[in-house]
Amino acid sequence: MIFLLLAIAHWIPIGPASQYFRYWGENGKAKAIEQSRFDSTNQHPRAYRFWGPPAPPRTVCAVENRPGAYWFTPGGRRLDHLFPTPNPGEFNVSALQTGIHGFAVTAAFAGSAARAGAVETVYFTDRVCSDGGVEYGFARDISTRTILVYWSTFANCANDAASLCRKTDNPSLGQNFSNVQQENSGTNVDHGFRIYGLDVKQQYTYKMFVDHAAFHIEVSRAGRVAQCSDQESAKPAPCTFEKHVQNWFPVANLTAGYIVAGTQTSGDPGIAPGSEFPVSDILVAK
Repeated sequence: MIFLLLAIAHWIPIGPASQYFRYWGENGKAKAIEQSRFDSTNQHPRAYRFWGPPAPPRTVCAVENRPGAYWFTPGGRRLDHLFPTPNPGEFNVSALQTGIHGFAVTAAFAGSAARAGAVETVYFTDRVCSDGGVEYGFARDISTRTILVYWSTFANCANDAASLCRKTDNPSLGQNFSNVQQENSGTNVDHGFRIYGLDVKQQYTYKMFVDHAAFHIEVSRAGRVAQCSDQESAKPAPCTFEKHVQNWFPVANLTAGYIVAGTQTSGDPGIAPGSEFPVSDILVAK
C-alpha cells in the first residue's frame, strides 16, 4: 500500500526560485547574506556548510504576533515586529508550493561532530520565516548516525536565546503560558521517530508523503528501497513506514507552504573538517 501511494503521487521539481540566507562569524565579526527575493540566482539546491559564531540579528523576517503565537522575552518584554538573532547557519527557502501532499529530497546527511549541536535538515513549513508554524521533515544532528523524521506545531517558537512565543498575549507567566517549540498537550505526544541503519555518508532519496491522515515515508537509493529500521536494535527491513499522527497535528490541511533545506549550528559541537550537507534534488508531490 505504501509503495502504491508513493508511486501514484506526481513528483515534480521544486523549481529554481528560492531565497538564500547565511549567518556566521568571521575573525570575531558577525556577518550575514540575506538574499530574500525569490529568484533563480540563489543556486538551490546546493551543498550547505556548517558555520561558527557570532551571527548578527536578522534584517528580514521580524517576528509578528498573531492569534496563538505572541512573542515575548522570558521576562515578559514584547518582541512583536523585532528581529531575532539566528544561530549560525546556511539555508534556502523555496518559493510557495501549492497543492502539494509531500516532498522528496535526494541528499547525503553526511558530516560528523564530537558533540550535539550541528544539524542538517530539509522540511516543509507553512510559514516562509519558519516562525512558530507547522513543520514536517527530516533532520540529522551530525554527532549521531540516525535520521530524525518529525512533525511539529509552533515550531521555532524559541527563536533564539532571548525570545519565545506564547499562546496568550498576556506577558505574565499564567496558566496558558507556553514557550514550547512543539505542541505538548500531553506526556504521550508523538512528534516523530528515528531511522536506524542507513549509511549516512551515502546519498539517498527521502520521501515524506501525506495520505489519509498519515505520513508515508520511504528511503531509497539508485531507484531501490533501502534497508533500515525505526528501532535501534531491530533487524533491517525495507525502509518504508506509515505513521498516523495525533489530532493535534493538522496533517490533512498542509497543502501550501515552503521547503527549507540547510544547516544550523549551536554551541561548540566540534565539527569535523570538511563536513557539509550536499542536497542534489528536491521534489514535491502533487
